Amino acid sequence: MPSAEGVPAETIVAALKGAGATHVVIVPDTNQKTVLDLLDEQAEVPVIRCTAEDDVFGVCAGLWFAGHRPVAVIQQLGIFAGVNVLRGMVHDQRAPIAILAGMYGRDLDCELPDDPGSAVRLCTPLLDALQIPWRLVEGPQDADIIEAELAAVFDSECASAVLLGAPTT
Repeated sequence: MPSAEGVPAETIVAALKGAGATHVVIVPDTNQKTVLDLLDEQAEVPVIRCTAEDDVFGVCAGLWFAGHRPVAVIQQLGIFAGVNVLRGMVHDQRAPIAILAGMYGRDLDCELPDDPGSAVRLCTPLLDALQIPWRLVEGPQDADIIEAELAAVFDSECASAVLLGAPTT
């Protein structure tokens, strides 16, 4: 039996809006394609596309400094790719970066620590090393975590990541 199942795009977009997200900042992604497609169909929350995750984190920080509530919607691989910018924005600039990351390449028959893919297995230890709290959403039954955790980023002005354990539906 799979350890995770996808959360519907409608649930995730509703959680972004419920958390008060003013912008979604992305790098085009296949793991959360259904979410990105749905975001493109609405006009309430603008979508800003970047070419790399370090750009995503910088744009999110700039929007936050300008008084907005942006959410970075990326793959967990982007956390690795943008680690230096993420570290600098979160710890040196004190920008509360809200991250919604799909666990791209995850073997759904494995728990995260047992996944054969290093980008899956090492993601949470990397977040721990960066002192960025994280929550894992393993399916629709955990979906309430998304809105609550993203809203908490802005209310507490502390970075956090919500990890989606399976591709969205």
